[in-house]
Amino acid sequence: MIQEMLEAELEIEFGYTKNDKKNKQTDNRRNGYKEKTVKTQFGEMPIEVPRDRNGEFEPIIVPKNKRDISGIEEKVIVLYARGMSTRDIHDQIKDIYDIELLADMVRKITDNIIPQIKEWQNRPVESLYTFVFWMPNT
Repeated sequence: MIQEMLEAELEIEFGYTKNDKKNKQTDNRRNGYKEKTVKTQFGEMPIEVPRDRNGEFEPIIVPKNKRDISGIEEKVIVLYARGMSTRDIHDQIKDIYDIELLADMVRKITDNIIPQIKEWQNRPVESLYTFVFWMPNT
């Protein structure tokens, strides 16, 4: 999910999607990836941070020299799933992580992760779930 967020961020920066050269609005272009290990709430995870030819791209989600990004991706998904607007998501991320996400970036991130959300929502559900209800005597 972090990978999709980084790709969305670069698309916003460049103004065109990865294979859409027709709408290219800059002479700068993609220049592969740099591997980086970040700490998430699920443990350490290797990611590939996109690079640009001119070295101008500075990721907001995973800033240079920052490795701990625990919780950001889940927070965006939860806020989106609760029906919050991109502006509300922007404000929440700013308050919690002090990261300034553009509304377009939030929109691009949610567009990129919607297929994953739909896949999770449509996953097969177990026919039987066991639970225990315990109520202490008072």
